[in-house]
Amino acid sequence: MTFRTATRTGAVILLGALVASGCSGGIAERRSAKPVRRIVPATSVRVATTASVPASRLVAWKGPVEHLFFHTLVIHPELAFTSAPIGQGFRDWFVTVGEFRAILHQLYANGWTLVDINRAARGLARVPPGRRPLVLSEDDVNYYDDTRALGLGWKLGLDTHGDVKVEEHDLFGTHLTDHDLVPIVDEFVSGHPLFSADGAKGVLAVTGYEGVLGERVNDRTAPDWSATVARAKALVARLRATGWTFASHSYAHVDETKVSVARLMHDSTEWKTEDEPIVGPTDVYVYPYGAGFPIDSPKIDLLRGFGFTVLCDIDVVPRLTVGNGVTVMTRRHIDGVSFADQPTALAKFFDVSTVEDYAARGIMH
Repeated sequence: MTFRTATRTGAVILLGALVASGCSGGIAERRSAKPVRRIVPATSVRVATTASVPASRLVAWKGPVEHLFFHTLVIHPELAFTSAPIGQGFRDWFVTVGEFRAILHQLYANGWTLVDINRAARGLARVPPGRRPLVLSEDDVNYYDDTRALGLGWKLGLDTHGDVKVEEHDLFGTHLTDHDLVPIVDEFVSGHPLFSADGAKGVLAVTGYEGVLGERVNDRTAPDWSATVARAKALVARLRATGWTFASHSYAHVDETKVSVARLMHDSTEWKTEDEPIVGPTDVYVYPYGAGFPIDSPKIDLLRGFGFTVLCDIDVVPRLTVGNGVTVMTRRHIDGVSFADQPTALAKFFDVSTVEDYAARGIMH
């Protein structure tokens, strides 16, 4: 992801597939304290992941629909936030497990309810009376090789009950835990049915050059390729059955405003060839770096030809733009940069001052 609306001075960080630069406004000066080491204990909670408000109790929503997105969560900030040279990138563009849990609780308390992105794009969002619709998405749900050992998850996996967890590698060994976005949302919705309308959870945006969901299905020469594909398909089946949908985040995660139509054709063909047989068809396309095209661009025509008719870019204002056979939906990024630059704009969702883990981020407060 990246942000087109403005630039943030001095922040261009390479995180494997992520090259992030820029966000509106200047970031407030912060004094660094020594990061605090914290290990999150391994747990795995059995949850019923399909709780939702019955359709008969939902009412139509008239107005814009907000859309928040995250990346995979930082499990061990003492690793991610201090790893040279990309620790600053993690602090800027990611949130921790604890921060995300706090955000969910405040979203719920402030009256937000998760809705399906396709219903939202068609103006058909519906929510329990007195609540507001929210689309949630997670980018780069691939668990890239160069982030795995730096305090993030390794891949998604199914536990003995068939629920989706994250595989964590840490000082205690290798185990499945609830310390990532999908299992946390599953658990939260189970205990708070008003937080989901029509069974919706969120959108998982995946690239393809290092497989999907942490399974390296792109490596067809691997001796266990068939087993890898089977694991990925089992994950997808469970995710779809419990309210999650998928989006293309392109195959190679390049800034597509800077490539030719032919290059975009090649990339989209790769995603359709390698990813779609695993995650299934989707009409949702999340622009790499949030960098989209004018509505009359031939690149829009190309994406529509591949079946992508709901396109997601980035802005701080909720907006649907309809034209040329597609709907463009804006999303807000939730991360260290938005914590610093946009606390007032985020106040209707959550209170940054009570969500941000200053100690984990090494911030004097």
